[in-house]
Amino acid sequence: MSSQIPSPETPYPPALPRRALLTGMSAAALGAAMLGLPRRAAAADVDAEAGGKRTWRFDFGPGEVARGATQVTAETAYTPELGYGFDDTATLTEADRGGDDPLRGDFVSTESSATFLVDLEPGDYRITLISGDPAGPTDIAVTAEEIEKIPPTEAEAGEVLELEFDLALVSGRLGLTVTGTAAHLNAVEIEALPARRRGRRPTLYLLGDSTMQTYDPYWMPQAGWGQFFDRFLSDRVLVDNRSIGGRSSRSFLNQGRLDEVLRLVRPGDYVYVQFGHNDATYTVPDRYTPPEDFREYLRTYIEGTRQRGGEAIVVTPVSRRDFDADTGRFRVSFPEYVEAARSIADELDAPLVDLSASSREFLDEIGPEGAREVFLHAEAGVYPNRPNGVEDDTHFQEYGAIQMARLVGRGTAELGLRISDHVMVHRSSGAPRAVDGLELVRASASTLEVSWPASEDADTYRVHLGRAGEEPTFVGATAGTEAAVHFLEEAADYEVRVSAQNEHGEGPQGQVLAVSTSQAIARFDMGTADSPVAEGFMQVTPETEYTPEQGFGLADAGSVTAEDRGADAGDALQRDLLLGHGGAYSFLVDLPDGACTVVLTVGDAAGSARTDIAVQGEQRSTVAVDDGVRQVIEPAEIVGGQLVLDISGSGGQLNGVTIAADGTGR
Repeated sequence: MSSQIPSPETPYPPALPRRALLTGMSAAALGAAMLGLPRRAAAADVDAEAGGKRTWRFDFGPGEVARGATQVTAETAYTPELGYGFDDTATLTEADRGGDDPLRGDFVSTESSATFLVDLEPGDYRITLISGDPAGPTDIAVTAEEIEKIPPTEAEAGEVLELEFDLALVSGRLGLTVTGTAAHLNAVEIEALPARRRGRRPTLYLLGDSTMQTYDPYWMPQAGWGQFFDRFLSDRVLVDNRSIGGRSSRSFLNQGRLDEVLRLVRPGDYVYVQFGHNDATYTVPDRYTPPEDFREYLRTYIEGTRQRGGEAIVVTPVSRRDFDADTGRFRVSFPEYVEAARSIADELDAPLVDLSASSREFLDEIGPEGAREVFLHAEAGVYPNRPNGVEDDTHFQEYGAIQMARLVGRGTAELGLRISDHVMVHRSSGAPRAVDGLELVRASASTLEVSWPASEDADTYRVHLGRAGEEPTFVGATAGTEAAVHFLEEAADYEVRVSAQNEHGEGPQGQVLAVSTSQAIARFDMGTADSPVAEGFMQVTPETEYTPEQGFGLADAGSVTAEDRGADAGDALQRDLLLGHGGAYSFLVDLPDGACTVVLTVGDAAGSARTDIAVQGEQRSTVAVDDGVRQVIEPAEIVGGQLVLDISGSGGQLNGVTIAADGTGR
């Protein structure tokens, strides 16, 4: 046995797929697969300075040792002098089944858990494990750097598994923890991956929680500041937002999300790190991270980024809408985590954006009531996906997310880094001017779509709508320059106004746009045969098969069923629905040729709805509804006298269809 960690050797042949089942392979063939025959290495595989890949090989078990490998037995305990070995040999056994293959015939096993340690420089590695027993089954899982890299995997007697994964090693010691009822280690190969080169443009990776993540449009108006950060940067940088809701500094790492980013980071890149909200959730064990542990997890983010030539920027936890009722002043949210973030940034001399302080200062300026526009507060019925309204003092709506992104941009500009020169944050002098130039994009029987030119200094736009001659009311906000208003009365006259909003407040409402919803030419209410039918609608059940005489109906509907969720689920159109259960079906309507607008109502009070919609054979949209119902507007061109709607998806839910000739307002 070698007395110290083996030196890197020349490479093995190309690795097999991630989980290769080497059943019935001859001893000679398997030996060649692991030990290597000469091959021409790809240019990207070669370290020009070292003359080849750096590879470490370990052969586990008491039998013959494979050529070029270092033997590890059940008694090989790790010591700093040796540089490799098991941290605890108490659970280990070993066996030598014989044969002419030094790798396949012997192994070290555990029936519970064991960790094999190897001293390595921090860097990126490809790790291949060989696991199998000629005389018995295999049951193994592998964790590295607190990340489950190989989920529980089984093999029958005589089968050999090759398990491969890449890892961004941050510490100076690799720990491979194997678990299972028959976790065999036959061999381990560790290959150092080549260093990455600087990209043409720096990438900014954003790592954080739901206050930072990018949201699908369905979640309107909810937004994270990371999805708007590129507004305040030049086009010479790229932004990759990896933030995701419900994650703490610990769970983000444990789930391998940090590892994914570190395996992408190149010299000159930046990694923004903002956690704390979920770390403080002691009622959720998978998230909770004590402040002292939070500090050390941030150390891993910082050091891991630096090892790859990047720069980690620590962002303190953004403030919640939490204020003193007597003074109206905002409290420090998660103060222990704010201090831990500041402390580790100071210790490691890492750049810090103190979003806790800057967001609290901003909120103090606008006050608790003004902060309702920042956080996720909406009245019932304003947003289709929030039918009962929402009062959320943690998450942001688009307006608030943009303000937080602006604060992070300003904080970045003050750091004196190379990225600071790419920050494009100008200071507006006041609230935006009135928004004019509104135009009708499309009108249907129940929806209106309008657009307007961008307004100088605007962050978001607030849409106001009312019946003709009546005072308009707020019906939604957007960061774009288009909006759709749903669930309107058919063939009714409306007036639309839009105002712009920025960090200084809301500007005046602009010109009045007079518009009208269209008269429907066909309406269909999908559901069960005995559920109520919306007034003026034709009923469609799973048994409503298309016939030319009827002029509408379902086709290929063998998997379709219907459900009625009851009066508490909404009106006659919303309460019942068709379900495709993962199968595809079509709804056909005979109509005159020409342009029309189709509004599909989708939702299910019993749970989430997931529906894919194709119009005239063209895939248009995927609808995801977790609460209430959603209306989807799709233009269609009728050719050949028939409208064809193809419905699919994991749920294939459909509540109703309304069709109107294209409208252009009045």
